[in-house]
Amino acid sequence: MKSLALASLLVALGNPAMSANCERRDALRVTVTQVAGNPDAYMNKCVLIDGVMYGHSLFETVDGVYVRSPDALDDTKSGLRLGVDGARARARPGYRHVTLLGRIQDCEVIRQCVEAAAGPDEVVMVGGFCHTAYGPFVSIEDLEFHGGAPFFRQMGDAHPANYGDIEPVPANWPHRAKIEALAGKFLAALRARDRHTLADIHFRNVGLEWPDDEAQMLHFLLDDPKSPFAALRTSTNAPQTVVLSYRQPDEGEDDFSAFVCFCREPDCTDRWPIASFDADNVAGRPYACTTIEPYLSDGHDIPHFRTPAMKAGLVEPTRRAR
Repeated sequence: MKSLALASLLVALGNPAMSANCERRDALRVTVTQVAGNPDAYMNKCVLIDGVMYGHSLFETVDGVYVRSPDALDDTKSGLRLGVDGARARARPGYRHVTLLGRIQDCEVIRQCVEAAAGPDEVVMVGGFCHTAYGPFVSIEDLEFHGGAPFFRQMGDAHPANYGDIEPVPANWPHRAKIEALAGKFLAALRARDRHTLADIHFRNVGLEWPDDEAQMLHFLLDDPKSPFAALRTSTNAPQTVVLSYRQPDEGEDDFSAFVCFCREPDCTDRWPIASFDADNVAGRPYACTTIEPYLSDGHDIPHFRTPAMKAGLVEPTRRAR
């Protein structure tokens, strides 16, 4: 199996431009939208680019986080984001302002180079950003973190149709009653400190024997005083609740995947998440969320819970801010 290091070497050897050093003094100043909108014009060029980095993605504005790509396999086709490779050793949590020095590369080119170098009966695999992604990315030579205005979580309904990926389910959604009953079971178990039920619906009912993950999840739900579920588990009032689903379900009408969010404050109207990545349970959200998805086991779709416990995400805006 080819390693990521070999994949990078093959690209360099097959590309004279990659052999030259990428120096700041010679780099072309570009923006995320310039490159994402016309990647062929910048391919293999040494660039200096400002943006906000999160994981393996680089954005110019918060719209790049929310606008969905017309290509489900290539997020860069939105024209508002680029991939990033080579930052793992220096990565920092959350959305961080950076200046990157590096070369613009393309995942398909790298795949072609690696596959062409494979020997008979040899299986190769690309690592890094291109292991799970497609499209143009910045192969980093150097990066600098610096300050800047935060990216705030977006909310409300004053956005185009391709903004965010989840929305409240309609009143006639065929799975509404099922999901509402499961949400009630989750909330009742939370308030009763029912560790067995919570462990069962998150792990055991589908045969997942992950004791460490189970212990962490139970601590987050039942014991952590900083958890967004802390207020919910001690209250006896019925919280304002919303059921959200993907705007384009993966499995069609039979897919009962849903996000259930409970308001931790008196009113969360126009403050619910509009994107799946904001149902993250980051501290400061006015809501706490869990997800319910079908899990195929023994030929049956078993309702399976996942409750995120993210440490960092988009900054929570002030009340009613847009």
